Amino acid sequence: MKKSYELTQLVQLLGKYMRPYWAHMLLSFVLYLTASLLTAAQPMVTAPVLEVAVHGPDALTQLAENAPTNIADVDLNNVGQYLLKLLFPQQTSAWNVIVTVALLYLLVSVSLYTLNFLVYLLGIWIRVRAGRGMQAALFSHVLNLSLDFFNRHRTGELISRLDKDTDAVVFGLEAIVRSLVVSSVLVLLYGGLLLKTSIRLSLFVAVAALMQYVFVQVIKKPAQRRVREQFKMQADLSSYFQEVISNIRIVKSFAAEHYESTRLAVISQKAVRAVFRFGFFKNIDEPVTFIINSAVNVAVLLFAANEFISGRLSTTGFFLYLYVGRSVLDPLTNLARTLKVIQTTVATSERVQEFFNETAAVSSGPVVKADFTRSIDFEDVSFAYQNAAVLENITLSIPRGKMVALVGQSGAGKSTITDLILRFYDPKSGSITVDGLDLRTLELDAYRRMIGVVSQDSILFNASIAENIAYPDKTPDMARVQQAAQVANAGEFIANLEEGYQSLVGDRGVLLSGGQKQRITIARAVYHDPRILILDEATSALDTEAERQVQQAIDNIIKDTTAVVIAHRLSTVIHADNIVVMDSGRIVDQGKHAELYQRCKEYKHFCDLQFGAQSVLNDVGQA
Repeated sequence: MKKSYELTQLVQLLGKYMRPYWAHMLLSFVLYLTASLLTAAQPMVTAPVLEVAVHGPDALTQLAENAPTNIADVDLNNVGQYLLKLLFPQQTSAWNVIVTVALLYLLVSVSLYTLNFLVYLLGIWIRVRAGRGMQAALFSHVLNLSLDFFNRHRTGELISRLDKDTDAVVFGLEAIVRSLVVSSVLVLLYGGLLLKTSIRLSLFVAVAALMQYVFVQVIKKPAQRRVREQFKMQADLSSYFQEVISNIRIVKSFAAEHYESTRLAVISQKAVRAVFRFGFFKNIDEPVTFIINSAVNVAVLLFAANEFISGRLSTTGFFLYLYVGRSVLDPLTNLARTLKVIQTTVATSERVQEFFNETAAVSSGPVVKADFTRSIDFEDVSFAYQNAAVLENITLSIPRGKMVALVGQSGAGKSTITDLILRFYDPKSGSITVDGLDLRTLELDAYRRMIGVVSQDSILFNASIAENIAYPDKTPDMARVQQAAQVANAGEFIANLEEGYQSLVGDRGVLLSGGQKQRITIARAVYHDPRILILDEATSALDTEAERQVQQAIDNIIKDTTAVVIAHRLSTVIHADNIVVMDSGRIVDQGKHAELYQRCKEYKHFCDLQFGAQSVLNDVGQA
């Protein structure tokens, strides 16, 4: 039952992405069918020459007279005579027969191999487009999944499934279709001729087919397991390389090159074992099939010789039977190998389908809201990551036009609150409303376009500064780009670059300093004119001068917007309209700086640690 379901799933997956190319598939099928008939015709067209060689040139007339008149009576014993009569209805010379048959064989061969090449190119054309379509669909599907999906899967694994697995699903498609059509037709044609010529001899070919089928069934499940193991190891290696290269500065800082090489050696050992096991089951069929076919060839030779000596096979029939008997084993072997390719494809399609079956934990609502007029309100909100409680009974209001700061120890739940505002996750209990509308009812794209985000990790794409600021606009509005850069205090350093706004920033912005990268991300937020701005420790990783420049940029943009600020450095939020003090997923207190310092011991402790008691007293007096 499971086997049938897996195959059905593969057919549905391939059918979906090959449907746009049905006309090309139909043409491919017709060409494959033609190629099958030409392949079967190759040995047959030489039969008249064989008749001439066996019986001599003077026997042509007698051979033609004894030929069957009905094609239904043709077998390997008399196919040469039938073609002599068909091709040469009038008396002709032996030399004319040889030349004509040679030219006919050349024509069939040239046509066959030309057709094979054309159908191969057509197969690639279909396969590549179907593969890219599947890859694009999977990429789009994955992008629309919730953040928890990405938390559960490593980046390298995601890349491996999008790249290697989608390619593997369609890689064997051309070979599968070709084998199923060509080999099946050849088995039917050759098998029919063999059966009609000698039932007893045909039994040996049938036994060979049965033995190959049984062998394929025996190794089927182990082969599928090894395929999945192989692709998992490829994903593990991709994940490892991606992780190490992305963190190369840490590796070098800790002189960890040898450590990472040792880790790679351990992973490589597992990969070697997986590749060896995969290679064993992938190629074990070749020696086994060769042994089976060799034994059958010997048996066919002995029994064909016996049939010939007994007079039940003609001389021409004997040689043709040996040729066709051997030839029919090739398509039988191809069919057996095709079953193995199908097993490999089924295994990889399961991995692809597994991602297609993933559903987003957060789905878009029907209400399109593109403006923010009153407030964002948390009402008794609790949240947990996989049953690990993060927030408990959070009640909080973020009014329009105000700056709300979230402070507390690491792990207090500050970033989780901003993740819930962005609706990366939904709360386990309680509700979040925007202007009185439940956040779950809002259309996600329109809602998130109202929000600008600047995080402590200033991630940039390997593109120009203008493209990074305007992301994801395909055609940046350069006037808005420059205006956003000026607001973000980035215009001056950009103007000093050789290529200005067209300067490439490198992978993850490596060609810029930390402060420059952060100001570009602020400009990116400004470019889209956000109604709500989230600043997640935007200055925590910067030196004093860079922090001053970035803080100045932040001060520029929060004047006319609603800001939610997470900060370890309390100096950046001391003048916030509302400071929310958090501890262990709960709100301990909230209010302005002066009143919190007087009544909240946790906040007072934070301030004293960062500023010293006397400095804070001065700030309180000024506030």
